[in-house]
This record gives sequence, C-alpha cells and structure tokens, in this order.
Amino acid sequence: MLHVFGDLREFITGAGAKHKPDVEGFIARLHYRVTAVMLLVCCILVTAIEYIGLGTHISCVQEGHPDNWPIPADIMNTYCFITSTFTLPRHLDSLVGVGEVVHPGVGAEKPGEERTYKAYYQWVPFVLFLQCCMFYIPHLLFKKWEHGKIIGIISDLHESSSVIQEEGEREPKYQALARYFTRTINTHNTWALKLYLSDLLLLINVAGNIYFIDTFLDGEFSTYGAQVARFVNEDPSLRTDPMTRVFPRLTKCIYKKFGASGSIQTHDALCLLPINVINEKIYVFLWFWLVLLAICTALSFIFHTAQAAVPSIIAAFIKRKARKGYGARRAVDHITSEFRFGDWKLLYILAFNMPPLVLGEFLVELENQAVSRRQSRKMTLPM
Repeated sequence: MLHVFGDLREFITGAGAKHKPDVEGFIARLHYRVTAVMLLVCCILVTAIEYIGLGTHISCVQEGHPDNWPIPADIMNTYCFITSTFTLPRHLDSLVGVGEVVHPGVGAEKPGEERTYKAYYQWVPFVLFLQCCMFYIPHLLFKKWEHGKIIGIISDLHESSSVIQEEGEREPKYQALARYFTRTINTHNTWALKLYLSDLLLLINVAGNIYFIDTFLDGEFSTYGAQVARFVNEDPSLRTDPMTRVFPRLTKCIYKKFGASGSIQTHDALCLLPINVINEKIYVFLWFWLVLLAICTALSFIFHTAQAAVPSIIAAFIKRKARKGYGARRAVDHITSEFRFGDWKLLYILAFNMPPLVLGEFLVELENQAVSRRQSRKMTLPM
C-alpha cells in the first residue's frame, strides 16, 4: 500500500523542487501541504476498503441460518448501507452483556422508542476530499495575489550560495533590487493587503472546517477529541467509548417488504460497519490536528497584525538579522522614514529570505540610493 502514498512525500517536503524564496511562511505550508495531503491520504484510506473490511462496507446478519434468511445477504447489505442504519440512545451507556444490550446502542427496541440514524459514513470520503480542496484553495489565491513579485525581484539573492559568490557577482543583483525598491516605494499597499487577507483566510478556513465537521457529525465533533482523551483514563469496566457513539461499529437495520398476502413484513438485522473502524481513528486525529493548527494559525495572524500595526517589530527583526553588516542597522532607520504598510511587508519578506551578509549589503545600497533619490528630488523642486 506504500506505493499509493509514495509520490506524496516530495510534495510535503518540497524535495526535488528548485529552492524558492519563502513568501507564504511555515503556517501556510502546514495548511496547503501537510493538512491537505493528510486529508487526501485519509480519503484514500477510507475508499481503499479492501485494506479495512475485506472488501465490504457493511455486513448485516439476520435471524437463523444464512441459507434460510428471508432477505438475501447482498440485498440486505445494499439496502441498509444506502438507507442508513440506526442505534438506540437508551442503550448507549448500558453495560454490554447485561440485560438486553448486545453492543453500545444496540439492544431490544420498545415500540415508538427514539432512534439515532447514522448515514454520514456514506459521505466521509467526499467530505474529506472536499476539505482537502478547501485547504489548498487559499494557497492558489495567495499565488494569484502575490503574482510572483518576490521571486521576480530577488534575483537569487535568497540562495545560500550567494554568500560564497564574489562581491562583484552579487553587487549588480542587490543594486538592481535596491533600484526597484526606491522607484516603487509606497506602491505596494494593495499587494501587501492581499497577503494580509490571505493570512486571515487561513484562519477562517481552519475555523470553518472545524465547524463544518461538527455540523456534518451532528454536533459531536466539537468535543470528540476531549471525550476520547477522558475515555482512555476511565475505568474499563464502566466507561463508554465515545467513538462507538459517533461511529458505531454495530447498528440495527429494519427492512420492510410486502408478503404473499399483501401485508407488510418487517425484518430486523444487525449490521457490522468495518468502515467505521478507520473513520473513528481519522476523526480523532483530525480533532487534535485541527485544534493545534487553529491555535498556530491564530497566533500567526496576531503576529502579522502586530507587524502591520507596529512596523518597529519588523525593523527590530531586520536589525537583528543584519547585525554584523557594516552600517546596516543605521541604514534601516534612514530608509524607512517614508515607508508605508506595503513597503514594510516587502522589506520584511526580502530580509527573511536573504542571508545576513547579503541583507547587510542590500540595506546599505538601499540607503545610498534612497539618499540620492531624496537629493535629486530636492534639486528638482522650484526655488
């Protein structure tokens, strides 16, 4: 089965691809690479039923010997899988083997008793694939909004090999980059705002997915992981597995048909759902992962918001990274006096990707060109 997932390794790690500047950041990669791939793998696991349930989604048994069942096994299985099965809430917390309970949620039924129908296991593969797409869409929007600006202007100065190049080889590159920066100052606000919205979209997406799964599972997902964690620490003789309630492995099914005299005949069956053995594990893992991802994404968004509101945070980061560059720290104070939101964002991404030595040289060159630009502007002003 490993060959099914082998090709996904390069996508997650980015191995084999040309080194590109990091524009989106680590949190974004957790969304569109790690999470999207995990959801796709989970979808493959659910659909590859031959590895889980010996080729069957559901197996229903009726009273008596299989040769004498009133409803053929394949018909009963198909009917129950399509129309959904049910459990009895009254028996969920009852001890198995005591009284009339054969399994949590499965026991003797009283006339008019409440039933809880379970049909969402039919939709799990489709929902997982939809969520995979939902986690990848923000990445596509980011690529469209960013429009390849960074990779187009950085001129390979982000490569680690640029440090060992002769200064004469680097000089034309960072001079051209500084020239672009000074000529386009205060024109990057719309571009930076789109990047900020893409960060917000990541947070909305992960929160929306948690709510979406909770709605899909009839409100059970919001507390699912916490209940499973408590279940592990409870007394085995008294505890009720929450996974059995959300994804029951044994359920009931009622098949009705007309008899020879035209009367309605009711046939009761117990149905085993091997597919739920993998479903329950998938959603336990997704609960912990999505909660962790939501926390990390929220912290990342708060950090980016702080950067936009307090540019000195970016300035401090750049000074710390270029601390060994001669005149680089002073240059940051001189060149940022006219900066706006978009300029800070662009400078931060460039500084984040450049090695410290290259960053220091670029900042000094940027200061020189900025000073020259200001002087030329003063000379052209009317006296």
